[in-house]
Amino acid sequence: MRHIPDEDLPPLGRTWRWREPVPAGMPASGADDLIGIEVDFLDKGHGRSRLYGFHYLRWMTPLIAAYAETGAQRYADAWERLFRQWYASRDQVKGDWPGLDVVWYSLGVCARGMYVTHALRVFGDALGEACRGEMLKTVIGGARWSAEEHDAFRHGNWQFATVCELLHLARVFADLPEAGSWAEVALARIHEHLERDVRDDGGHHERSPGYHLMCLDALKRAAAVEPSLAAHPRYRAMYGWLSALTTSGGWVPHLQDSGVVWPEGVAAGEASVNLEASGYAVMRGSGFHTVVNYGPYVGHELEPHSHHAVLDFVIEGWGVPLAWEGGGPPSYDDPAYYSWYQATGAHNTVVVPGLAYAEEGRAAACDLFRINDDLVVFAGHHHAYGRRHDRRIVFVKDPGYWVISDDIAAEAIWTLHGLSPWRPLAGGFITEKGPGLLAVPLEPPVEVLHGSGPARIPDPSTRTAEYGQIHSLGLRRTDGRFTVGLFPFRDEPPTIPDGWTAHADRR
Repeated sequence: MRHIPDEDLPPLGRTWRWREPVPAGMPASGADDLIGIEVDFLDKGHGRSRLYGFHYLRWMTPLIAAYAETGAQRYADAWERLFRQWYASRDQVKGDWPGLDVVWYSLGVCARGMYVTHALRVFGDALGEACRGEMLKTVIGGARWSAEEHDAFRHGNWQFATVCELLHLARVFADLPEAGSWAEVALARIHEHLERDVRDDGGHHERSPGYHLMCLDALKRAAAVEPSLAAHPRYRAMYGWLSALTTSGGWVPHLQDSGVVWPEGVAAGEASVNLEASGYAVMRGSGFHTVVNYGPYVGHELEPHSHHAVLDFVIEGWGVPLAWEGGGPPSYDDPAYYSWYQATGAHNTVVVPGLAYAEEGRAAACDLFRINDDLVVFAGHHHAYGRRHDRRIVFVKDPGYWVISDDIAAEAIWTLHGLSPWRPLAGGFITEKGPGLLAVPLEPPVEVLHGSGPARIPDPSTRTAEYGQIHSLGLRRTDGRFTVGLFPFRDEPPTIPDGWTAHADRR
């Protein structure tokens, strides 16, 4: 794909149709720290992947928000100085991803389209004519590039988000001779994504809540200038998908390279539901929320966001995680990205030492999802280890506990992660702090293993999720057969209900 030059700037009046919502994530805090700073826009010290994100220019957006709040010229001057430095050096930027230009690449073009267009509106004549011209060249050149780059459908968040912004730009700069062709390309791709990249249950193709929300935000931005999009049934279904995965604490788990998501205006669902197209079974009852992952491993243009785990689960209660996982990394340059965040061992599932986990043979399936008045039952299997692994999860709604049975013909380690270390109690193992879980194996393991690793921990009081440590409990058995009861508690150790073993799968 050739680069579309942005030097040929057509004549423009000032009749731009400013109807866009403000791009997400633009607080004014930190704006003063950007005044006077020196930036090397060619510096590769940001990291292989983060270099691309640096050139989105989102880090400059506090200047826009601060100017909007105060009207202080110093914020416009800082933006102008930094932006013109970026513009002068951008063609010299070199990245380390083969064949992927840092500046002329979909998400960078998309992000700068949002931020620079908003900056043009907010700063207005507080910026010099030369700076405004370079900003317009950036936006218009990016739209030209996008229209040519995305002339055919491709799965994934890159194209989905980019064509949504292309439509927005076509409507804002509707007087441009090219605007009609931009809109035609954008609308064709958006409708294809709604039909082919949004699953029947409303989930985005990549099954990652974070990338799902990114695409939904982009679609919402497009719908603000093309209201017919908001009437599409898949648009509404995308909100329903988030609702199904939203916990009582208001957050969505960080599944498949996602961060913890706090969807605005989305209430937690009230019922258990099987999101069959996405491969997530959701169990609800007595204030608890469980998500079981049995979905496919999904490819990507660059690197897949799917993790190397299946039949894994997370549990929330009282607004906090009870059974948690590694989730998405702080950066794709993180040295533990493959060894921890994407690895099987960072998830609540069965690990088989010595056998390779092969996505090609995964073939995960839900064999049963049944909702009764007092129980929710999931059963599924996969072949990622080259042999069949069966898992059955019974959620007993009242008083609220889980019985998990696993069977694989191999020596295996049954793995569970909590927010605090585990200690022995009552024939099982309990997290040292509450809220937490008591895990009671029906049959004793031959070895108990402990470990820890980083993960975002959601805090409903602040709606943030800073990184902390999660602590693993590993139960090893030579026959690969496990039955474990999980009993939640807030402060004091729970009472184990009589007859809980009746829910064990004794195949």
